[in-house]
Amino acid sequence: MKKLCFAITAILISSHAVAEGNTYIRNGNIYSHQGQYFAGAGVATGSELYKGQDHKTAVYLNGGYHGEDFNADLAGINYRFMGDNNSTLNFSAFVVANQGLEASDADILTGMKNRKTSGDLGVNADIRVGQGTFSTKFQHDVTGVYDGYQADVTYYHPMHLGFADLVPYAGVHYFSKDYVDYYAGVSKSDATAKRPEYKGSGSLAYKVGYSLVVPITEHLDITQATAYSHLSPDIADSPLINSSNQWVTTLGVSYSF
Repeated sequence: MKKLCFAITAILISSHAVAEGNTYIRNGNIYSHQGQYFAGAGVATGSELYKGQDHKTAVYLNGGYHGEDFNADLAGINYRFMGDNNSTLNFSAFVVANQGLEASDADILTGMKNRKTSGDLGVNADIRVGQGTFSTKFQHDVTGVYDGYQADVTYYHPMHLGFADLVPYAGVHYFSKDYVDYYAGVSKSDATAKRPEYKGSGSLAYKVGYSLVVPITEHLDITQATAYSHLSPDIADSPLINSSNQWVTTLGVSYSF
């Protein structure tokens, strides 16, 4: 399946304060097995983001290295340049991609111009508060595709349950006007009777979710995550978007070495 259903919702769900187990927060991500390489695979399913979307379920793959300061996987690359595992405040720089889309991905997009994949450069601050972590991000398109920015504030609360690590979280994500116009807008040339011209403005998405990591052996984990997000009217009112309420859930395995 194409990655269409995660074009926006992937931003709102975590990709993988230190918990008592192997799970921890770094650069606003949920990671496990610090200092090791990993490979993972699973199944993801989600709600219909665009009207008449062709697919909502997909097999996913991931892999890379999660280190003390440097992390690289298929979700992005980040480097902690200030702070350490015992610091209250950490700063990181990161690079992440925003998935493009094709006119063939959904009925409502038929006849529209394709949207390119874009790349953002950003900075992150993780603030440890007791057992939890407030993670803030600001990122800007450096590829000149949508030429806008995004911002995020999320609170993570890692918990060790004995048999597993559970990380519930809640936060809010901001999409700039340029992002909304590029990925959810309808230009005059793309407008039809069923798809009127639409120019959005800066939009918020409110999100809650959790990630569960269940160790099976020293190296093998089962991972399960679910996220729900509510899109504000500035983006949800686009004639392309199916609903303001979006969800995605995943189930997979990960091997660290």
